[in-house]
Amino acid sequence: MAELVVRELTPTFGAEITGLAPSIPLDDETLRRLRELFDEKSLLVFRDFHIDRAFQYYLSYALIGKEPPAQDPTNNPKRESLISNKEKGAIAPFGRLLWHSDMMWCEDACELLSLYGLDVGQPAPPTLFVSAAQAWKTLPADLRARVEGRIAEHVHDISYERSGGDTDVLTAKFDDDDCTRLPVARRHPRTGQTLLYVCQQMTSAIADMPKAESDELLEALFQHLYDPQNVFEHAWRKNDLVIWDNLALQHARPNVQVEGPSRTLRKTFAPMPDSLKTRLPQFANAGAV
Repeated sequence: MAELVVRELTPTFGAEITGLAPSIPLDDETLRRLRELFDEKSLLVFRDFHIDRAFQYYLSYALIGKEPPAQDPTNNPKRESLISNKEKGAIAPFGRLLWHSDMMWCEDACELLSLYGLDVGQPAPPTLFVSAAQAWKTLPADLRARVEGRIAEHVHDISYERSGGDTDVLTAKFDDDDCTRLPVARRHPRTGQTLLYVCQQMTSAIADMPKAESDELLEALFQHLYDPQNVFEHAWRKNDLVIWDNLALQHARPNVQVEGPSRTLRKTFAPMPDSLKTRLPQFANAGAV
């Protein structure tokens, strides 16, 4: 078993891990410990970690106890898997991203996301994280009473409505109109935690509630969820691996500029829903016609 050294990143979520030697497969005891840490901390960070795509893909599935498909669906011409302001055809190449969990508009949203720093110039815009699980635990009684039993409606992207006039905000839209309705207090399918399952980027409304009342309630939930004291900021360096629970955590980022320092991150999804295997969103700045 590897001698893992664990350092807490915040009192409520996140851990930086050293001492892991990448190999496929990992021994059972090391994998058991990593799974425990992932379920407990929701976010694992490995610094100066020299790995290839195969290990990143393997670990992404192993942490949630799933066997990866024989072929990595993120490594084919139909699916670009780089977040980059420099690489042609990359995902989210520019702009600021509002708080979200990937594919919240989809009932089978992936459980885990990972990013690996391939080429990171400085200063590199960070990735920001908050815990939807901790937000539910600490939700004030009056807000909890207002959302008990309520359903939230999620769409691809409503950043243009919440950008506050900031045209640097990036929007992402698919050709179809997929959407879903899920409980505001959503139970995590693997850990059983209750999550405050609403986000800035994709939650359009609280179902069966007048728009003004829905908007006011969502804003109150967002103020609680995204309170600055709840935010962890990961400052990127080359060869960082960051793996997180896409349901338990939400992420965001400040503005990334195409002319800025290189920020190329390799991304994996686990498991990748069928709805993403052959589709990519169209990216634009908020307010763009």
